Amino acid sequence: MKEKFLLSLLFFLAIPQISFAFDPPAYFEKNCSSCHTVGGGDGVGPDLKGAAERRTKEWLVPFIQSSQTVIQAGDPAAVELFNRYKQMKMPDQEISPEEAGALLDYIAGGGPAEAPIEGKPAVTATEAEIAKGRDLFIGKIRLAKGGPACIACHSAGEAGFLGGGTLGINLTQAYSKYEDKGLSKVLAKPGFRIMKEIYAERPLQDDEAFALKAFLYEVDKAGIPARNERKKFLFLGMGGTILMLGVTDLIWRKRRKKSTKPWAQ
Repeated sequence: MKEKFLLSLLFFLAIPQISFAFDPPAYFEKNCSSCHTVGGGDGVGPDLKGAAERRTKEWLVPFIQSSQTVIQAGDPAAVELFNRYKQMKMPDQEISPEEAGALLDYIAGGGPAEAPIEGKPAVTATEAEIAKGRDLFIGKIRLAKGGPACIACHSAGEAGFLGGGTLGINLTQAYSKYEDKGLSKVLAKPGFRIMKEIYAERPLQDDEAFALKAFLYEVDKAGIPARNERKKFLFLGMGGTILMLGVTDLIWRKRRKKSTKPWAQ
């Protein structure tokens, strides 16, 4: 048995490992395009046209792989960029230095031929569109493609029972952070890993994206504070404890009744 295992292991190791070619255009589209353009102007993050002229590859590759590591190390250029773009954290990119270099070459060559995302400014939204955005956010109206409601992962102001989920960031000031154009792009092409996985096959319709943007604009403009997360969890904890005590008491009463009437068994 041991000999068979060793032979199988040697046979497996002898097989050449399959390597998958890195595809810079596909990678950029999937991981970068929701926050960046190449010649289309700043979005959530900076326009990347001319990035290789402004910084060296030796600086850009580690920044692409983990921007927060470079920022936390105190690099002045990285800190300045982080502050200029409202301290939005770029997700780490799990790619090798060679792949990051290929991505930079693709950007230097002009990048994607990107059609701009046209979207009405949120300031033009009607009361009905804002109300629709709120209902979409909390799940009162289902998304056309079947994606989950935003409140499953996010909170925004006082929307929803107990203020919504905590898996994602609080969106109360999302409009101020992303601004109108950036928020349109994020809703059309989510750049965060979990959102990409969830909405890749279930994208928002144009009218849904606009209604959600209008709702977030209204929440931000109104200055509605997000509900206190500690209070929410305290309430849930107390409620759960009371429920458990009630169930335990009910079970104990039934057992006690049975034990005092042995003839009824």
